[in-house]
Amino acid sequence: MEPPDRKKRILLALMAAAVPVGFMGIFFWPILKNLGHARQQGGGGRSNAPLLIVGGFFLVMVLAVVVSVVRGIRKLSNSDSAVASPRDPKPWLARADWAAGRIKSSTAFESKFLLLWSVLALAMSAPAVLAIPNEWQKGNHLILLVLLFPVVAFYLLALLGAKWRAHRRYGDCFFEITSIPAPLGGSLAGMIQTGARLRLEHGLKLKLSCIRRTVSGSGDNRNTSEHLLWQDEKVYKNEADLPEPEPGHSGIPVHFKIPANQPECSAHGNEAIFWRLEAKAKMSGPDFSASFDVPVFKVADAAGAGAEEPDPTAVLQMSAEEIRRDENSRICVTDGPDGREFYFPAARNPGAALTLTIAFLVFGGFAVAARLLFHSLFFEIVCGLVTLLLFFGCLNLWFKSSRIKVNSSGLTSVNRWLLFTRTRRFDAGEIEDFGLKIGMTSGNQAYYTLKLIPRGSAESFAKRKARYQQTGERPPLKFGITDPSGVTLAGGIASKPEADWLVREMNHALGRRL
Repeated sequence: MEPPDRKKRILLALMAAAVPVGFMGIFFWPILKNLGHARQQGGGGRSNAPLLIVGGFFLVMVLAVVVSVVRGIRKLSNSDSAVASPRDPKPWLARADWAAGRIKSSTAFESKFLLLWSVLALAMSAPAVLAIPNEWQKGNHLILLVLLFPVVAFYLLALLGAKWRAHRRYGDCFFEITSIPAPLGGSLAGMIQTGARLRLEHGLKLKLSCIRRTVSGSGDNRNTSEHLLWQDEKVYKNEADLPEPEPGHSGIPVHFKIPANQPECSAHGNEAIFWRLEAKAKMSGPDFSASFDVPVFKVADAAGAGAEEPDPTAVLQMSAEEIRRDENSRICVTDGPDGREFYFPAARNPGAALTLTIAFLVFGGFAVAARLLFHSLFFEIVCGLVTLLLFFGCLNLWFKSSRIKVNSSGLTSVNRWLLFTRTRRFDAGEIEDFGLKIGMTSGNQAYYTLKLIPRGSAESFAKRKARYQQTGERPPLKFGITDPSGVTLAGGIASKPEADWLVREMNHALGRRL
């Protein structure tokens, strides 16, 4: 007999599936009906293609929802797919791959996700594209904006093709973990084994991230969001001598120190914490990419274990200067008569800026389509607000620059947005330290914000954090419990090693040796 909680989740899944199916019926039925009437009025020689295309896409979307729900129910009903319980003394044994210490890369799930969304994007765009000739004749030239939807769909299909080519070239990748689980306060160690020999052409990036995933709402208002809590990054040299555990295969050594103050893997209601290990390298042809969900838990008597041991991968890693040169960093650091200058130019992350600009255009297209085609005030307002927020984000990425001058007497910060400038001055005695905070994220790429921590801020933060941990008293909205607040100097730093190097160099320019 199935547990009541599992029955409840299956019932909720069925109810949630009924909502999008009903919505699609309400959306597609008038279109199918109008196309059928137009065909009857136009005579028997009129083409059936529009009716078949729209009807076909409607069936594809319904089948996609049904298949997704059926697979979800089968997964919930499968007794082998154990779910870790907070009361389980060894929750990492709930997953067979964690218990075996051999974890397969999760890129297959990403491929299915891209395929599903590309099909849905094509299905949603078909009715609007078919309406272009009639709307154009009416003088509605803005109708061409709906072509953004199939463009996005074909872009997703191109990404899917790249992942398929990468799998053919590199095969299945596995991460063999040394210690099960990786303890908080200790280290994550092991080796990534590739399905084919990996000959590096550029630096190999390794990232370990702690992520909080939250599911909010229900039914058609269900929303999943991810928040990056912590991340560390290493870059291996392209001439690094990677071991060959088996003939025709490569091994990538992994070693990350894990802070003790981060949360362990868990799942409670609509919130889950998971740790992700990623390896990426730019190659001629398809790039190398692998991603693994790794077990990180709090283990008794393991805090601090391995914290002082040397990093065995240090000989493989690039220095900060080599990373900046390899990644063509646009952050300029120069020495002058007034001290050391750090210049963060505008549009220094063109990839992130372009991605946000595309999102701005897509949501702008949604807003126009909601007005011209569906006459929906609700969707028009929602898409308009999102478009406005994305517009300001694009302005910030394309046009904001920061210039910071540091010497033994203090720091001067100048931020510029086109014609607007803001200058701030801090004496050396006012500066406690420099710190980093995760700012904007784009997929699995984190962009770090460089902050100046005023004197006394760290002590005040420690007191408020201790009070929060002891009493459970909720802190003010502006207060975080992961790092002290400070003054933002610059943002959009794409490389964690470079961000750490900038903090060290600013402290050195201030006359402090760490």
